[in-house]
Amino acid sequence: MTPMHEPFDTETLAYIELTENAGAPEGASVAEMRAAYEALRARLHGGRPAGMVAEDFRLAGRPARRYAGGDRGRVLFFHGGGYIVGSLESHDDCCAGLAERAGCEVIALDYRLAPENPFPAACDDALAAAEALDGPLVLAGDSAGGTLAAGVAVALRGAGKIAGQVLAYPALGGLTLGLPAYAEKAEARLLTTADMHWYHAQWGAPEGDPRAEPLLAEGLTGVAPCVAFGAGEDPLRDDAEAWAERLRAAGVKAEAHVETGLPHSYLFARHMSGRADAAFERMVEAVRGFATAP
Repeated sequence: MTPMHEPFDTETLAYIELTENAGAPEGASVAEMRAAYEALRARLHGGRPAGMVAEDFRLAGRPARRYAGGDRGRVLFFHGGGYIVGSLESHDDCCAGLAERAGCEVIALDYRLAPENPFPAACDDALAAAEALDGPLVLAGDSAGGTLAAGVAVALRGAGKIAGQVLAYPALGGLTLGLPAYAEKAEARLLTTADMHWYHAQWGAPEGDPRAEPLLAEGLTGVAPCVAFGAGEDPLRDDAEAWAERLRAAGVKAEAHVETGLPHSYLFARHMSGRADAAFERMVEAVRGFATAP
């Protein structure tokens, strides 16, 4: 039985401990961080669904991967990793599972990473990919990928090309705004507020730029509708609801949900944690709700 003071159930706690034990040591180089991240994601890879066809190709000059999950609609997915780590491989089974469960074509983009390619390289790659694809598109992403998805939705507002945005524990500018979770969950497991400051410093985005902090954007009328998910045990918890509130104030249909008892990066816990798998299924349903055949 989970102790009353422990916010995580035993399955989720096992994922957290595995992740913490597999992380790069303090003071590791970016190359070492990437190697540890990829090794952990490979260890947690649950395999692609039977019969899933995945094809690598170039999209707007960048590597990309197409998952043929069905013809319900088209999803453009941006991976998380603080703009520093992450790849097509790290999120492979996540994208494959999303494609299969949602019955959609999912296209994952391998955007340029910092610090070698600082802001706005990732934003430019994300927008170029969306502009190169035929719509309607559902934009989706986790963590930093959620930031990129929201930024593209803002950039393409009013164009009629984006059907919706589905964001998992996105960073949308709540750090600059001082939303409560950045203090309340400052020492959360798997991601701390100090970690967020470090990632932002490596990325080099100027404070207040709406491409990096969509919550600070002006003129949100016409942005595509959104379903955003926060993790209950995460400094980023409040960004999702703040984004939904801003969109609703602009007349955009938007909703937010906080997944209680889950940490940042919970999508990768779904093969170990029933709670995380249920949260992933809610993300799938949100994508299905926006998806229409191109």
